[in-house]
Amino acid sequence: MCDLKFNEFAPTVIVLSPIGQNLHFAAPTYCGYANSGFKAIRSNIPKYGDRYLYISSAKKLTKSQPQPIFSLVQSFSLQKAGNDITECEDAWDYAEHDAMFVIAMSDGATESSFAKEWASEMVTTFVKDQSAFSHETRWLSDLQTRWQSWLSEQKLPWFAKRKAQQGAYATFLSLQVRADLSWQAIAVGDSCLFVVRDRCLQQSFPVQHSNEFGNSPNLVGTSSNLRKGSILKVLGKARGGDRFYLATDAIACWIMKQLEANQNPWVKLEQLDVSDKFAAWINELRDRREIVNDDTTLLCLEINYPEIQATTL
Repeated sequence: MCDLKFNEFAPTVIVLSPIGQNLHFAAPTYCGYANSGFKAIRSNIPKYGDRYLYISSAKKLTKSQPQPIFSLVQSFSLQKAGNDITECEDAWDYAEHDAMFVIAMSDGATESSFAKEWASEMVTTFVKDQSAFSHETRWLSDLQTRWQSWLSEQKLPWFAKRKAQQGAYATFLSLQVRADLSWQAIAVGDSCLFVVRDRCLQQSFPVQHSNEFGNSPNLVGTSSNLRKGSILKVLGKARGGDRFYLATDAIACWIMKQLEANQNPWVKLEQLDVSDKFAAWINELRDRREIVNDDTTLLCLEINYPEIQATTL
């Protein structure tokens, strides 16, 4: 097959002269048939381009920009065996701000007074404050001031007041995920974050091994300043389908031991779809002494994208 060149077939273009003048012929162009046709006789007559001559009746389709969907697929708490659920000193809360999801967890220290109330106040205050991650201690200082004011108004027996003045204490863990799936977490103590992708652990924070769990974790108090280095922070980037597990120390230690034994705990955790299943399973672990008898909380945040659909204009 031969190669055709447009300029070999360039036509002679007829140009209409104004009335009263002779016709003349323009020289062939090198643009082939694209320039063939009549020019306007008057300059005020509009010239129509191809886009107006060939208007497609098909509707244009555009793809809308997908936004991630944050789903709290698990939120379970179980009190110590022998206690009522109202005595559980674990607390958690979450909030959705513009293009941002924040969740926080706290485990109150039983030995201190009002540990449950302090844990609850911390998580609620933190998730509501959109600047908390940028000012990691300012929100705490303000909360401690309000706490002391609240405590002074309580009508307590002298011995209860003396113990309360020693302060309430709790661990603290919070996770923030943005719409671009960048995330950050801060922690004080041994409540743990596990980032899981395709049932494989990507990161654990702040604890790395089961032998790091003990009876004296770092704690956040109602009156004392945090010890230097006790606030830990980590950053990361998630993908659609990732899961973030937040766990208090009892269940977090079990997860660590499973990983160290080359077991996959995520398969079992995914099966816990209702509170009754979670409670029955935790009690079985307690009976087999695979987990300590302690308040136990497990949260799971899953990130997904909606199906991308074409939008008709």
